[in-house]
Amino acid sequence: MTIKIYRPENPILKKYIECFYILEQTSEESSATYFTFPSIYTIVTISEKTETLVTKNKITTRHCQSNPIETNLVSNFNEPVLISYKGIINEITTYFKPLGINAFIPNNLRDYSEGSFPDFSPYADYKETMAAILSLKVPDEKIRAIELYWLSKFHPFENVLLAEVLTEMFDTDNINQSMTKLSYTTGRSRTTINKHFDQYICKTPSQFKKIIRFRAAVQSQLENKDRAGLSYSMDYFDQSHMIRDFKKLTGFTPKVFFSKITTVEKDLIKWMFI
Repeated sequence: MTIKIYRPENPILKKYIECFYILEQTSEESSATYFTFPSIYTIVTISEKTETLVTKNKITTRHCQSNPIETNLVSNFNEPVLISYKGIINEITTYFKPLGINAFIPNNLRDYSEGSFPDFSPYADYKETMAAILSLKVPDEKIRAIELYWLSKFHPFENVLLAEVLTEMFDTDNINQSMTKLSYTTGRSRTTINKHFDQYICKTPSQFKKIIRFRAAVQSQLENKDRAGLSYSMDYFDQSHMIRDFKKLTGFTPKVFFSKITTVEKDLIKWMFI
């Protein structure tokens, strides 16, 4: 398996998209299996000549000559997922920042996210265009083409309430503030905040906050690899709190998790190959 990551070139896309990556396997005998973990991103994947089997906490994608294209969306998983690739794979994935995808789809995100790995086709020309992009042979040309497609669908999107809530959540000094405090800060009810999260992020505020805290702790530890031992992040109330969240989100204790984790492109993508 080879993976190459690209950052958006266009200034508009940089605001909404974290990155693209191309994943390839070139042999029928190729296989790769890894764990992926809950993320704050909305993930859109296109793959050529594949079929995907989804079971509880496991996704298997294998080469299928008779299936021209698969187009899928991942926005609401909150536990570790085992990913397996078998055979020839030609795949492009777009990582949309929180709220980002809503600027490129005609309806609310919730309308596309039912199920654990839903088919995603927001426009009549989507699958045909994605198939044409996947057929390109030069990786840089694929990325330029997919950028142009998303730009062609761009429409201004703004949700003042969620923008304010996310700003509060990403503030490391406020990461553990309660929903009651967030409600008071924004002047909106918890019910309203929950409704907006469901429609445009497809997670509850508590799920999203837990993932932010987990990802911040992971990044902090990876940036301090030479530090002796593993101490709990100050974003957690105590070590038992950290262990409990890590086991829920990764299936492993922090010590085991950090001994096995693999990172790609300055720690942006965090997988565990097995």
